[in-house]
Amino acid sequence: MYRILIADPSHYREELADLYKSSGYAVDTCDSAFNAISKLKAYDYDLVVSEVELPGDNAFDLYQYIRENFPFIPAIMITDKKIDSFFNMIFTKGIGNVLHKPVPQHELLGLSRKLITKENIFGLQHYLQDMRDLKRIRITRSTQITDAIEMMTEQIEQWGFSIKSKMAFSLILNEMIINAVYHAHGLTSEKLERRPVTLEDGKYVDLFFCRNDDSYAVSVTDYNGLLTSGRILESINAVIEQELLIEKSALTGENIMEHISETGRGIDLVRKLSWEYYFIIKKNTRTDVIIIFNNSAGTTDKERTSLKIIEDKSS
Repeated sequence: MYRILIADPSHYREELADLYKSSGYAVDTCDSAFNAISKLKAYDYDLVVSEVELPGDNAFDLYQYIRENFPFIPAIMITDKKIDSFFNMIFTKGIGNVLHKPVPQHELLGLSRKLITKENIFGLQHYLQDMRDLKRIRITRSTQITDAIEMMTEQIEQWGFSIKSKMAFSLILNEMIINAVYHAHGLTSEKLERRPVTLEDGKYVDLFFCRNDDSYAVSVTDYNGLLTSGRILESINAVIEQELLIEKSALTGENIMEHISETGRGIDLVRKLSWEYYFIIKKNTRTDVIIIFNNSAGTTDKERTSLKIIEDKSS
């Protein structure tokens, strides 16, 4: 039986404990970083779930302790705050999973299981319940991207879904596919120069998409596994810093053009415009970016953005 430690000073702690217990986990709870560290010294845990704001030492200090002393224990941070407001700390500490309260139960349980076991982390069938009608489009040239997105859009609409913002949908997919075609294959210079490319023989990017009764899902898959959690965090942090510079410039009139770039835009768009998403990585093997859209929920509330990275570092 897997054992989970929950650190949260609010009543939400007990709600989480009941959820995990009902799903077959052993659970310990505490209300501070100090008590969490004491329990980590006394017991073996498979996962730590912690509120960002803890009495005394905060969850970042707890995460630092875990990283230094128990680097193989995965952690999930939870918060009801806008994570952009403290993303620099997330970036600095290398935290890969931050979820917004209240966390959807299926999302929390699914992520927890994958972080603990590293099993069934790839493939849409492990993220969309009752999946059906799985389709695949294979990309070998950058000039195929636009047509591929149009084909996906048409098929999703034929399934009966209304894509509430086709522009946002196309923008997310375009950025993610471009990243997979260019960056994942060592073609960053060609991307910056906006040059069309053809991948080497035997190299390709797969686009998978499917549906169930309520949702449709897309994955962008490359088979090089060069993306890292550090790179994802760096990209998002760079975009957030640029947004702050733009806001400051609007007030002061300062010229900030030399500090503005497109770096990280695609990853940040996924985070802000998707209903549910995951970055899944196995080093030098495979990267999946999985994006799920719920037909009734639409896109996410930008104030409630989360962060979900599943990284298998085993050889």
